[in-house]
Amino acid sequence: MFRPAKAFLTTNTRVTMFPTTHATWLMDTIAVDPVSAHAHVMERYFEPLCAYARASSLRALGEPAELVSDFLTSRASDETYLARWLQAGMPLRRWLANGLLTHARNRAVSEARRRRLGAGIEPAELERLAVTHETDALLALERAWAVRTMAEAYESVRSELHAEGRAAWWELFRLHCVKGLPYTQACPATGIAPSNAANVQRSVVLRLRNALRMALERDGIGPDDIDRELALMQDFLG
Repeated sequence: MFRPAKAFLTTNTRVTMFPTTHATWLMDTIAVDPVSAHAHVMERYFEPLCAYARASSLRALGEPAELVSDFLTSRASDETYLARWLQAGMPLRRWLANGLLTHARNRAVSEARRRRLGAGIEPAELERLAVTHETDALLALERAWAVRTMAEAYESVRSELHAEGRAAWWELFRLHCVKGLPYTQACPATGIAPSNAANVQRSVVLRLRNALRMALERDGIGPDDIDRELALMQDFLG
């Protein structure tokens, strides 16, 4: 579990937002390369949706990984699916959770009709699943999504700094911000002068915040809600 320093995810001042093109990245991609757009959604949201299914009554309808894979595959051929999400005005992870809920319920009903037997779950429960999210399931979704997003941001910035020949910057951040070592111990280990440590730290933290903002915008979070979402991520990550 990631445990980032509180100052990393929260700020007291507004930080300049990225252009809104990040919010429409998926739409731009699906128009020219729908296969890549679908692959992106599968990679980013597969595990959070599995966590959602495992923590909900959906687990009574089948293996969570198989259920989620079937759902995402079924949406891959629908070129309007992401367009409808953009118009819905909600985070993509919640839009997908809604879709998974409906898909699982419909699949269970179809299977029950095909067999002319019970679907392994009461009809009243099927109806409830079609319209209601369970609190534990939503918490599991949010937590898994936060961990996945944070891991991606960490790896993106780490790779970027290494490519620039600034691996020591990342190591200073890791030792000081993640491990909690004081500069007096972190600087000798990285070769960065103590007088420059604070500036290096700020630069890395800014890159990480920007990487997270890009991820949040791609999930459909509006500029006015970015800081609130970052604070929620902090809560989920402990």
